[in-house]
Amino acid sequence: MANDTPDLLVIGAGPGGYGAAIRAAQRGARVTLVSDAPPGGVCLHLGCIPTKTLLASVEAFRTVQRAAEFGLEVASTGGTPQLAADAMLRRTRKVTSAMGKGLEFLFRKNGIQFVNSRARLLGGGRVQVGDDVLTAPRIILATGSRPAPTPSGLPAVDGQRVINSNHALHLTEPPKKLLIIGGGYIGCEFACIFRALGSEVTVVEALANLLPGMDVELGATLAKFFRKAGIEVRVGETVSEFEPGFDRVLISVGRVPNTGDIGCDAAGVKLTARGHVEVNEQMETSAPGIYAIGDVVGRFPLAHVASAQARVAVANALGDSATMDYAAVPGVVFTHPEVASVGLTEAEAQAQGRAVRVGKFPMAALGRAQASGETDGFVKLVADVETHRLLGGQVIGPAAGELIAAITLAISLGATAEQITHTIFAHPTFAEAIGEAAEATFGSPVHIYLPKRA
Repeated sequence: MANDTPDLLVIGAGPGGYGAAIRAAQRGARVTLVSDAPPGGVCLHLGCIPTKTLLASVEAFRTVQRAAEFGLEVASTGGTPQLAADAMLRRTRKVTSAMGKGLEFLFRKNGIQFVNSRARLLGGGRVQVGDDVLTAPRIILATGSRPAPTPSGLPAVDGQRVINSNHALHLTEPPKKLLIIGGGYIGCEFACIFRALGSEVTVVEALANLLPGMDVELGATLAKFFRKAGIEVRVGETVSEFEPGFDRVLISVGRVPNTGDIGCDAAGVKLTARGHVEVNEQMETSAPGIYAIGDVVGRFPLAHVASAQARVAVANALGDSATMDYAAVPGVVFTHPEVASVGLTEAEAQAQGRAVRVGKFPMAALGRAQASGETDGFVKLVADVETHRLLGGQVIGPAAGELIAAITLAISLGATAEQITHTIFAHPTFAEAIGEAAEATFGSPVHIYLPKRA
């Protein structure tokens, strides 16, 4: 191998790993990036990008279905528009292939040595890479996660009738009846995909609401829209056996870290009780010179968090000082309607003993929403009563994933609800709902009526 002694060795080529490698190389470090998966990791090949590509097809389908509503006369083709699972998959492969090649180009241009192989820590800065042993003064673990196994007492995933999210992405024919166990991000997104493909979908969530961990109202509202779309939602229930009527069962009960076979014990890297790598705010593990980022750490297992952790880990590995701040981490669920959240919910703020004021504004009161025919949902903001500082925000509705960025920036900058009311939002846009929600925290939105506060 060319870089037998790199300045930094990164294990794992997902958003965290490849981001760390590129950032370090930009700073002049000699970098070796090792992964037994293609560049981009799970996010690019089995997660974020494939699912959003499929969901983009679903959104296009919905638009075509509503053509007459927008005054469009669609020429008759002898039948109604239909989604084709095989064509959707071909488009997905085209998108992921193009992005993968883009990463390989960046590796070459930044002088990063990419090694497609398994890696295992040996201790003392040594790493087994295939048949070779590399030594590096600094190592970043970014080995990611994999779908969690079937809950105890139920049949194991077999890739046939009982599947996980990896298998679901490769189904060329939609199941007639699909049972999804788990109503989190992944389960809800696949519910939308397969319902659009014509499957009869049932989602079962053991906790009281869909999207556990998010604002309760978001999960309850999404459940209402799911039912309207023909998706059966059963919350507060567990599954004890699979009914014969379901020809596919999708297990979507979270993910587990890939730490079992990477040599953590040999290197002195401590793990938590749930198998995640223990790190401090500098992303340092218990072993000097070894850092960890992304799903393997387990805190906010999201691609964009892995990227942020990569920035911190690289800075510290190369002699600077940086710490992670999780106060404004956005989360987006690409369902229909979209769901997004950042910072504290009202309940979380109250649990911390904070007095809060909440402003909520419905999408239906926006001119842009009416013009676009996308009137579902709302924007909610949570602000501190005394300081008016913005603590959190929740969005369900059109462009929620984009709108949450503005709220995230506001929280990151320590903005107050008053400062948001003084911000000029372009008209007509969905973003106006943010300004109106901020006005609502003071009881004075323009486009809805609120009784005067005592």
